[in-house]
Amino acid sequence: EVNDLFEDIKDGVKLLALLEVLSGQRLPCEQGRQLKRIHWVSNIGTALKFLEGRKSVYRGSPIKLVNINATDIADGRPSIVLGLIWTIILYFQIEELTSNLAALQALSSSASSVDSMASSETGSPPMKRKGMTKFQGNAKKAMLRWVQSTATKRLGIEVKDFGPSWRSGLAFHSVIHAIRPDLVDMDIVRKRSNRENLEEAFSVAENELGIPRLLDPEDVDVDKPDEKSIMTYVAQFLKHYPDPHQSETDGQQEEREERKVLREVKIWLDQLERDILRAQGSEESLTDRYQAFKSFRVQYEMRKKQIESLLQPVHKDGKLSVDQAVVKQAWDHVSVRLLDWHIHLDKSLPDPLGVIGAWLHRAELSLREDIPIQQAHEETANIILRKLEQHKEVLKNLEGHRQTFQQIHRDRSVNGVPVPPEQLQDMAERFNFVSTSSHIHLIKNEFWEMKYRLMAFLMLAESKLKSWIIKYGRRDSVELLLQNYIAFIEGHKFFEQYETTFQTLKQAADSYLKSGASAEEVEGVNKFLSDATAQWKNLSVEVRSVRSMLEEVICNWEKYSSTVASLQAWLEDAEKMLNQSESDKREFFRNLPHWIQQHMDMNDAGNFLIETCDETVSRELKQQLLLLNGRWRELFVKVKHYARADEVDKLRKDYDDGIEALKAFIDMANERMNTPVQVSFLNIRTYLQDVEDIKHKVPSMEAAYKTATRNAQQLTKDLTEEEIAQMLATMAAIKDELSKVERALPLLRDSQAMLPPLEEMEKHITGFYQSLEKASRITSSRDSEAPGDFKQKCQELVTYQQSCKKCLSVIDKNHQIILKSLDTSKNLKHLDTSLLERRISELQGMVKETTEWKRHVEANSSLMKRFEESRVELEKVLKVARSSMTERGNPEDLLKKHTEFFGQLDQRVLNAFLKACDELTDILPEQEQQNLQETVRKLHKQWKDVQTEVPSHLLHLKVELEKSRLMASVQECQAEVARENRSLPSMGSERLIKEHRMFFKEKGPQALCEKRLQHMEELCSKLPESEQARQTLENARTAFAEVKEDIDSTHQKLMQHPDKWKEFNTRFSELSAWVTSKENQLRLLRNRAGDPSKFGQVKSTIEVRNKDEGNVSWLKTRLAALIEVCTESDAQRQGAALSKLSSDFKGLLTSLSESEKVVLAVSDCVQFREEVKTTLEELTQGQQELQSETSKILNSESVREAQQLLLLHQQQLKRLRLKRKEMQEQINRGKQLQVEEGLEESLQEDLQKLEATLSEMDQSTESQEKNLEVTLAAWQEFEGQQAAVREFVGKVRSVTEREMNLNK
Repeated sequence: EVNDLFEDIKDGVKLLALLEVLSGQRLPCEQGRQLKRIHWVSNIGTALKFLEGRKSVYRGSPIKLVNINATDIADGRPSIVLGLIWTIILYFQIEELTSNLAALQALSSSASSVDSMASSETGSPPMKRKGMTKFQGNAKKAMLRWVQSTATKRLGIEVKDFGPSWRSGLAFHSVIHAIRPDLVDMDIVRKRSNRENLEEAFSVAENELGIPRLLDPEDVDVDKPDEKSIMTYVAQFLKHYPDPHQSETDGQQEEREERKVLREVKIWLDQLERDILRAQGSEESLTDRYQAFKSFRVQYEMRKKQIESLLQPVHKDGKLSVDQAVVKQAWDHVSVRLLDWHIHLDKSLPDPLGVIGAWLHRAELSLREDIPIQQAHEETANIILRKLEQHKEVLKNLEGHRQTFQQIHRDRSVNGVPVPPEQLQDMAERFNFVSTSSHIHLIKNEFWEMKYRLMAFLMLAESKLKSWIIKYGRRDSVELLLQNYIAFIEGHKFFEQYETTFQTLKQAADSYLKSGASAEEVEGVNKFLSDATAQWKNLSVEVRSVRSMLEEVICNWEKYSSTVASLQAWLEDAEKMLNQSESDKREFFRNLPHWIQQHMDMNDAGNFLIETCDETVSRELKQQLLLLNGRWRELFVKVKHYARADEVDKLRKDYDDGIEALKAFIDMANERMNTPVQVSFLNIRTYLQDVEDIKHKVPSMEAAYKTATRNAQQLTKDLTEEEIAQMLATMAAIKDELSKVERALPLLRDSQAMLPPLEEMEKHITGFYQSLEKASRITSSRDSEAPGDFKQKCQELVTYQQSCKKCLSVIDKNHQIILKSLDTSKNLKHLDTSLLERRISELQGMVKETTEWKRHVEANSSLMKRFEESRVELEKVLKVARSSMTERGNPEDLLKKHTEFFGQLDQRVLNAFLKACDELTDILPEQEQQNLQETVRKLHKQWKDVQTEVPSHLLHLKVELEKSRLMASVQECQAEVARENRSLPSMGSERLIKEHRMFFKEKGPQALCEKRLQHMEELCSKLPESEQARQTLENARTAFAEVKEDIDSTHQKLMQHPDKWKEFNTRFSELSAWVTSKENQLRLLRNRAGDPSKFGQVKSTIEVRNKDEGNVSWLKTRLAALIEVCTESDAQRQGAALSKLSSDFKGLLTSLSESEKVVLAVSDCVQFREEVKTTLEELTQGQQELQSETSKILNSESVREAQQLLLLHQQQLKRLRLKRKEMQEQINRGKQLQVEEGLEESLQEDLQKLEATLSEMDQSTESQEKNLEVTLAAWQEFEGQQAAVREFVGKVRSVTEREMNLNK
């Protein structure tokens, strides 16, 4: 029975039982009452191994259990447990039921049949193609298509999935209708609600078809029903559905169509291969051959997807059919042919481009080469590592080939040899692909290498864990296993190795994800890291627990071996001792409890070993324990009464000790609670502490009494009646005494109630005596003390009298509370209050001495108080005024604050003080009056001094304020001067001069400084002569003079700085040098102006005449601007130099104009010579073309072809004669130029060459044309004669054949 799936499945027992029922096979199982986690993991591992060993109905490959580990099941993780159960349902129910359909026998095994949460690595489904069965797909798709084809489509119901499509209940009714049409009326079904349809469908299926009710309507009538639940339920209907024979017939027809398509593809591939071989062997140019290759490659790519879809395996074992195998072989041949041809074309390119082409193929092969996944992950990782090293070796030449290829790509040729542009562009794209993809390829392969290394590590750890989680043998084998464990874990640094591998993998994964991985790749990498972390977390816990388990097994072996040996020896001695005397047996069996414990330890260790060891060892242990336990039982029955000897002695000693402790406690309690106590705070507190101590000990004494009672009860079996009676009497007496002590404990509460008033009384008695003592000192010394202390003494005496009165009041109140408590309490009769009464009487008699002084103080206290208040107020005002006179800070804030304060200074404060002084003088002694008058005179004088000093103090503040403002402006000027000096190298003096003038304009900081200095002089003139004011004014003048000097010197420095002339001088020098150079060139070229051969040099010299006219204008404009920011001497000097340069430049322009007129006359001659040269080249090329056409005509294969070529020849000759007319016109124009410009000598040679070329062309064309006409006429005559001969031969042959036939 399963009550909680996640808990009941943990030990693996019920899981194995389920698999045995489903598979009909017997599976090994660890069972027992004391199964530990190690046995749970072993059972679950057996179940998972069994599942992985079974093959999928569709794929024919083992079932994949991804991310389902034994430790997760043992932990009861819900998601993993549910995934495992769904996998079992899918393989043992849904797949088996769907595979029984005759129409589904040809389902492809290439797709994954596990569409579940149990797997996270599902492959892409195969591509659809013509010829596949309509049930192509996995179990889920097969069942969905069965529903669609056999039930829903016939009734017009659309079912797209196993989720929302089933919510209305129509799909369930359509399936039932397909099996038993008499059970469902679809018209009624369409009118009902979802819940009604679902309830009816589940009920009919259960009652009529016997299908268990696995679903409830509320489970399906939701937005997203659970697909797995619906699939599980719908699969039950397959048992009741008849075999669809028609589907089988359809499948056979589609198979024939598929074979026909495959044969057509085979024919096309064979023809394509023959065409490729023929084109590859042609003698065309490299460009044409590459164009042919591109054409075949396009055909190949267009048919690629279709052929790959046709090559999807259709058999359950994943093998191809015979037709598919033949097509695949032909497809591979074509692929190899194209690749070899491409490599040959790239290598045919001139070096070094051919070398680069071969390298590109190696690099592309390295990038696109698939990695064969091996059975062992470590081998896969090593293969990836070798591929990485090979790829890095290929990439060593990347940079060198890149530079060479870029140069070739720019030149479009190799060492002057042209390269086919299309092939070169394709290579550029391939080179770019290799360059951009190589880095990502390396990063990706590094990640995959580390991924497989981690997977290999985890698989090794799991295999080791399985070898350690076994049924153990003898102790030596377990110790050997522990040594093996320690050697592996510590020798290989197991946990450190994982951390190193995982961190390296994590770094590789980060680089991989940052290199532009797709969202799907990112999700896959993150999921793998998460799964690996979770797997390692569980695996590491299990690996660590192995050691403790092995050590526990060894420890139990040690305990079992030692206890068995010692117990066997003791049993032999004990069996012999049974025949000895009673005293000897009592002495020998005194330590029987020890051997009882040894016997229990032996059984515990033995039972543990029986559960954890293999069957052979467990059987031996069971036999040995059975024998020893039998001997123990026989002996223990005879000697068990000896086990109490030591126990009786111990009980008697414990009883005596307990009785003695109880008696001592009772005596101490009676003594402390019944002794008379004088009432005082200290005595009552001590008494309370004693009672509380007794109260705290009462529970322990009660426990001791109970322990003594138990001991006495246990001893009654071994004591005489007299001892028992004495013991009972003692216990009864102690119980009575303890009851008395407990009944007396309520006095603790009454005593605690007295403690607070006693404590308060004691505190106020102490305060009373202190105040009374101080008051007594005042009253006893009032005549001898000085009159000046009279006021203070009065105040102190009043204070002390009030304190005494208050203390006495509190004492009386607490005294009454204590007396009341004693009268009402029945438990405090032994407390004595005589001492307390006596102390209170003494206190009441000590208050009378200060009564007379009280009245005296009350009469004078009002006047004294008024005087003190007015004096304090006056002193406070004077103190604030004096502190204001010496206060330092911001002058502006101080001036505002002091002006306001001294403006509010009030004479009434002084008047109130003088009035209070007059009233107090009347009641003071004469000597005290003199002291009071002296105090008044001092305060009055201070008041007048303050009134006198206030105006000058405010003027000083105004001076300081103006000085601070002046210094702020001075600092602003200094900062500007410093900035200008600092910025001079970078900004230039011209800009700084403008900024200087702008900053120090009329209303700038400098003018403001002068204004504030003048204001300070006016304020100082109003003050009396003082060193401080004079020094302040002098400091301000000095500071302003210094900053003014800095301003002037900085301005002069900027005006004289030469940097502003730098660009002007540079362009001036350039223009001056240019004018001088051009003047020299003109002098040399004046004699060459009429020579056409020197025309280009003269023209270039004249054409630059306007080049620097803008420079002269710029120099003039710049000089005008610089005059404003430079000294007068610099302006005059630079102006004179510029005037001279401008005059020279104008003279140069005049000379250039005269030379230009001569050049214009020569330009026509030069142009004519260029035209003649071009014409001669065209004539030469035309003659060469005519000669080439003549050769083609003579080499023609037929007269018809020769006549066609002759027509083309005549057209070319016509164009050449038209060109001759243009040449004759050029000759006439040349002669005219000789006459007009006087250039006979320079043009004579060109005209002679042109005339000679025309004459030669006329002669050659005439002779060629005549020869061609004669040759063609002879050729035509020959063709006619040849035709006549052929006709004659044909007639003769036919006549001969007729005669021969007649002769036969």
